[in-house]
Amino acid sequence: MNKNLPHAVKIVRAAIASSGSDPSAAIAHALDGAKLLVDPERSYGVLMRRQPEGEWVRASQTTELEQQAAAWDASCRRAAELAERIRSECGQDSGLQEVRPDGDRLLVSVHVTTPDQWGQWRRYLGITSEESQPLEYAYVGAGHRDGVAVSVVAYDAPEVEARTVAAATMPHRYGGVVYDFAFSYKDSQGDIWDYAGLRGDGTPLLQQRGADIAARCSLPNVVEYVGPLTAVRDEQPIPGVRQTAPAVAELATGGEPA
Repeated sequence: MNKNLPHAVKIVRAAIASSGSDPSAAIAHALDGAKLLVDPERSYGVLMRRQPEGEWVRASQTTELEQQAAAWDASCRRAAELAERIRSECGQDSGLQEVRPDGDRLLVSVHVTTPDQWGQWRRYLGITSEESQPLEYAYVGAGHRDGVAVSVVAYDAPEVEARTVAAATMPHRYGGVVYDFAFSYKDSQGDIWDYAGLRGDGTPLLQQRGADIAARCSLPNVVEYVGPLTAVRDEQPIPGVRQTAPAVAELATGGEPA
């Protein structure tokens, strides 16, 4: 049964009760005023939805396909807006080569020339996974920034990293950055962290200088909460700490997965 019929009957009855000499015209005008008559020049009909109180109101409803199309369009707009923001935020010296939307995701290419650059791009673009294949001369990463999927190709990143590892005394790779624990590191708040050995799973432990000797933090936690870390290269090595260099040097060949 047409769900508009009960509402129409109610309107017809009211129109008849209040009609004068022409009840037909009164009924027609009442139905048109309630938007229950089709206007061929404006629409093909009106969908009515009954409220909990019993009143019928005009419904605004889209199909599932229309909802999916609207969601897709919104995702594509977010990707395009993010691309424009990245272009405006990254200067010519950043290494950014290209950023372009591909539907609802971003494709980014960068050129890495310094040891810290790939790690900075990973943080900036929200890259959480990385692989060196199928390109031997580039890293391919994927992640999300501001709700937009991002794929990035970092050219020359493997070569720059290999040179950094070769020059390091106690190298360890984490998050696209090669840390050399022959040096101490300063966090974003200005505190100094010293190498304090390896955890059972091979994760480096750091200790904040001046803090309780028992309070040690893993490298991932320090980077996450007070990073990025900057090597302090103008201080003398701490006696006794660097004696564990061979254990960490082994990580240079394989390292910790990013």
